[in-house]
Amino acid sequence: MTVAFLGIDGIGKSTLCRAFEERARAAGAEVVTVTWRSALEKSSAPWPAVPLQQLWLESFRTLYGAGLREGEPLDIPRGYDTWAAEEWEPHLAAAPVMRNKAAGALAAAFVEIAGNIILASEVTHQALARGAIVVQESYPVKHVLKELAVAERLAVQNGDEGDPAAAAVGSLVGIVRGMLDAVFGSPLLRPDIGILVDGPSAYAYRWRTAQNGAVGALEDYGPAGERSEESFSRMQDETAELFREYAKAWGWLVHQVDDAGVEANTARGLEALCSHPELARRLGNR
Repeated sequence: MTVAFLGIDGIGKSTLCRAFEERARAAGAEVVTVTWRSALEKSSAPWPAVPLQQLWLESFRTLYGAGLREGEPLDIPRGYDTWAAEEWEPHLAAAPVMRNKAAGALAAAFVEIAGNIILASEVTHQALARGAIVVQESYPVKHVLKELAVAERLAVQNGDEGDPAAAAVGSLVGIVRGMLDAVFGSPLLRPDIGILVDGPSAYAYRWRTAQNGAVGALEDYGPAGERSEESFSRMQDETAELFREYAKAWGWLVHQVDDAGVEANTARGLEALCSHPELARRLGNR
């Protein structure tokens, strides 16, 4: 079975995910954690490693590539090896870009979908066929929704700057958002069990910056020229509303984070997840 976690950045998904993995392994289950990033690190064969690498790079190139920093175009590497060696992700997260394009952010959402189709087919379903429990610590609809949010914001900016395509791109963003339920609710991508980790963006910002020292490249509206705590909260609050809609429509569990602290929240979320009838049967209530 597949167990997927969804929630805003920094709210505790990864911590809860690690706790669940430990519980499942203690019960004797094979657990395979599937993320696009982990697949990049573990895959060596040309298929699916090379397309996953190139799509990963292109998701950032399309999202950021039309922007300017200090008045100069971003010269994002054309090859994945150079991208990784030069550590471009933290470089992109370091400061906002200006005069970016909505079309690029919209294209990034399609690249994200393409990569996750390959990941699901070639990694997730192969592990499921062995009888493993597959864990997705961040259900990929999240990243697509954030890229669409950036595209929508940029469409307004581009229109104000006189871009003749801005309105049409903005309209297409809404159409693509309407398709996501069918795409991520499909047999290829839909998890067997999902849990929404929900909570205030103020907690998430405090925990994320304490953990990493800064927010990531797509954790605020930096690709649209806005990088601040306010920008982080705005992106997280806007996408959280959509996460709640999906969780309700798909019948997912909801774990509400409060100010009790990470350890107490993780313990409560773990018990809620492991009480799911299918997991309780699979893990023997251990």
